Amino acid sequence: MKTGLFWWSSRELYGKGPENYGDLLSKYLVEKISGGETVWVQPKKIKWYHSKKQHIVAIGSIIAHVSKHSRVWGSGIISKNDKVAQAEFLAVRGPETRKRILELGYTCPEVYGDPGILLPKFLDTASVDKKYKIGIIPHYVDFELVSEWYKEDTSTKVINLRTDNIEATTGEICSCEQIVSSSLHGVIISHAYQIPAIWVQFSDKLHGDNIKFKDYFDSVKLHSYQPKFVDQKLSKEALISLVNDYNNLPLEKTIEALQEGLMKSFPQ
Repeated sequence: MKTGLFWWSSRELYGKGPENYGDLLSKYLVEKISGGETVWVQPKKIKWYHSKKQHIVAIGSIIAHVSKHSRVWGSGIISKNDKVAQAEFLAVRGPETRKRILELGYTCPEVYGDPGILLPKFLDTASVDKKYKIGIIPHYVDFELVSEWYKEDTSTKVINLRTDNIEATTGEICSCEQIVSSSLHGVIISHAYQIPAIWVQFSDKLHGDNIKFKDYFDSVKLHSYQPKFVDQKLSKEALISLVNDYNNLPLEKTIEALQEGLMKSFPQ
């Protein structure tokens, strides 16, 4: 039987693809871990899917979309004051999300982690060559701007997160020695594969109040910081210097502890 799963799907919600890498990771990982297929459901608008049947809500800042039949595994808030329904909270992305859940009077275990950190357990990229000293992962709202800056620059890899192929895009990320990213999952997946990565801003277009970044950084015990606002092309050398100016990689043992907690809390 297929597992009901909600992820932020541009194809399901808006009728157009490709999907967003960070959101599609949810489907990829839940299917890898469960060994079965998933079916997309929308918790507050379930029609054909039996309304009392539980479903999973996992990767993404989508916790405001849960219903009482949701089993939350690693989701997070998009804004500090997100309105969140009662649900079964098995794990959340980080302490800021748990704080909000507790403020609302619900129960939430102290089990943290964005499930994206589990990807190396299910997708081995050891055979991927390091072709680039630096890679840039713009949030999809920033991609056109940033890709235009670097269209003539073959020394810097700009990665498009609009994709239907998790494995190919992950390979692109792992072909870089260091990463700057305006996408949270660009940072998370880089860290999961032990690639130094930092958060930058290319615009003010991202939805929410950026609490999701602090939520993640707190979960992996990195000091949160205000990102550098990059409004023009930077040289490869300047980008590398920028990465080295910040806390750019969690301890491997910290990631491993979160991975263990997420695997133990995976909804059965």
